Amino acid sequence: MRRLTDVFLAGDAEARFYSRDLRREANISNQRLTALLEVLRNRGWITHGWGEPSPGAPPFYVLTDLGRRELAEQ
Repeated sequence: MRRLTDVFLAGDAEARFYSRDLRREANISNQRLTALLEVLRNRGWITHGWGEPSPGAPPFYVLTDLGRRELAEQ
């Protein structure tokens, strides 16, 4: 999980991350990424949304203030 959280922490407070970029930057599989994103969402450390409302548009993920504080302490 550390590689993924490092990617989130490297971005600024407004940074949006797409799963394809997270997979590449953290060098993890799609299956592992999905599981880790679920853990982070359940803890309230990330949130997700969609940019332009178009069919098939991928969601983006954003580190919450709580997530930034918690992960910075680890």
